[in-house]
Amino acid sequence: GHSCVLCAMSEEYEGLFRSGMVEEREGVVGVPPGISVSSFRGFLEFMYLGRCGSECGKADGRELVILSEMYDVGGLREWLLEDGIGYESVCGAYEFGLVEEGDRSDVVDGCIRIVGEGLC
Repeated sequence: GHSCVLCAMSEEYEGLFRSGMVEEREGVVGVPPGISVSSFRGFLEFMYLGRCGSECGKADGRELVILSEMYDVGGLREWLLEDGIGYESVCGAYEFGLVEEGDRSDVVDGCIRIVGEGLC
């Protein structure tokens, strides 16, 4: 079922579904605290399709980074750095990259690249 897709994409989800926790008992995955429903939908879209589509485009990129870190999902962060940060969101993304939680220097570098490209 659906849990197999999540487990295949994330060892963290695999642990949740095999731990005896509510995810395994009820087969339900909740939206993590502090994450919007639209961002979680975008995250699930990436998990199911292996790429970003319209739901990712509606999501808050900062929340997608947090989700990719929480569940150790590769590829999503790379998409954000290549196509997910636009001129309208570059300042917020840059500020987010400066937060002292983990190494987000790639987010800062991506923002600097976008601004540099826009000035030329």
